[in-house]
Amino acid sequence: MPVEPKAAHGMLVVGEETVYLSHLPMFMRPHDFQVLLEVTLKNGSGDAQKTYSEDRRTTGTDVYTLNPEPFRISDLVTPEGQPVITSFNGTLFRGHFERGGTELIDPVTVEVQRVVHFRQFHMHATRPPDLTYLAFGKGKELFLAHLITTPPDFDHLMAMGNVRSVSGVTLTDEVLGKGPRLAIVGRADRPDDRLREGQQVAARFLDGADHAADGVDLRFSLEREFYVEEGELATGSHSH
Repeated sequence: MPVEPKAAHGMLVVGEETVYLSHLPMFMRPHDFQVLLEVTLKNGSGDAQKTYSEDRRTTGTDVYTLNPEPFRISDLVTPEGQPVITSFNGTLFRGHFERGGTELIDPVTVEVQRVVHFRQFHMHATRPPDLTYLAFGKGKELFLAHLITTPPDFDHLMAMGNVRSVSGVTLTDEVLGKGPRLAIVGRADRPDDRLREGQQVAARFLDGADHAADGVDLRFSLEREFYVEEGELATGSHSH
C-alpha cells in the first residue's frame, strides 16, 4: 500500500483484564483504516494499565480514548509480518479527547501484543447485505465492533454476553484473536438496525465456518454500548 503521512490516530479504549484499542476512522487519508489492537499500557510507574482499569470500574465511564503521538498506522503491519513499530506513546483520556475528555495518564506507552484486525477502506467497497460486526476479546470480556465499509457508515462498539454456540463453532480466544466477522441474522447493514443493549440476536460466521442447517452459528445477548459515531463517517470529506 502507498505510504501515508504520519498522523495522530485517535483510538477508543476498551477492556479491563485485556486492553484493546479501536482506531477512530474517517473516509479520508490518512485516517481511512479500521484497526483493532490488543495492547498493554505502561508508564514510568508501571501502573498505567491498573490505573486505567480501576478508573473504568470506579467511574463506570463508557468512553476512554487515546490521543497518540503522530505515527504511520500502516507501520503496525507489513506483508512480511515484521511491523516497523510495535509500540507508540500518547495520552489516555476518560471520555473523548476531542470532546471535553479528562486527561488520565500522560504519557502512556502502548505496547502492541496483537493486531486483531487491520484494513484500509477502498473507494469501490460494497456494503455487506447483512449487519456485520467484528468479534474480539479474551476470556469473559467479549466485544463487537461494526465492520465499516463505505460512506455513509457508522462506528459502533459493544460488549456481548451469554454466548451460545448453535453449530459447534464457538468464540475461543484463538478465534477471537483473528477478529472473525459475524453477520447478524435478519438485520440490514444500516444505523437503524444496529445492535442495542438488552437485545438477543443470532449470528453466523462469515469466515470459513460450516453453518448449522438454519444458517445460525451463535446466539448471544448485547450488554454495554461503549461508543457509536455516524457523523465522522457520513462522507469521505471530513477532517479532524
